[in-house]
Amino acid sequence: MERVTGNKDIHELAAGADRAAQPAENTPPRRHAGPMWLLVNAACVTALTGLLWFSPVVPLPALLRGAASLISALLIVVAFLLVLVLLPILWLRHRRGLKTPKLGLVALAVALVAAAVLALTTQTAGSERALEKRGRWAEAVVLDVDDRKTDKCTLRTPDGWEISPRLSEEEGCEAESVKPGDKMRVLYDPQGAAAPTEKREAELDSSSHIGPIGGLATLAVAAGTWGCVRLNRRNSK
Repeated sequence: MERVTGNKDIHELAAGADRAAQPAENTPPRRHAGPMWLLVNAACVTALTGLLWFSPVVPLPALLRGAASLISALLIVVAFLLVLVLLPILWLRHRRGLKTPKLGLVALAVALVAAAVLALTTQTAGSERALEKRGRWAEAVVLDVDDRKTDKCTLRTPDGWEISPRLSEEEGCEAESVKPGDKMRVLYDPQGAAAPTEKREAELDSSSHIGPIGGLATLAVAAGTWGCVRLNRRNSK
């Protein structure tokens, strides 16, 4: 009787081992992380674009404008730091015999560059839109020229108001040709949210940036999502 019972236990153990050794075809598939990463990347890109656009166009109060610019910059910096942190981690994985998802890293790098260009393009478009809505022309007097890596001119309107922010080199402030006391005809924002410019109103066309902004946003979301999914799959193996 004991022998029969022992054989039965052996058969049950063998059957259990066979079931454990079977391929995991019947196990439920892991939930795909694509929708989650798509939502995360889309939310970040939307926040970046919205903050940089509405900051000068609305315009937001000075304190909120500064916070918006800081948050927008941090989104890019944090993404950049994540890539730098991921590189050594993935390098260690490679040393341990694990394959490094190079395509995933390339996709994240593309998304990062696209986000940086998107931020600059959106900021320019927002400033131009603000000047189109409420810009004023003035024969401003140059108070000071900051001759550094990027030239900046401090301007004052005829009625004594200092124009803020300062005129940039790209918009007409060139230290080689502009001196304190000179007069410059500029288009400025009385709210101080958009950067002044020497461009004529006919040269301002914020709608021309819609296509590039849409394309860059799509590229950033698509590349970021694909790169995150690739890394997630590798890390889950």
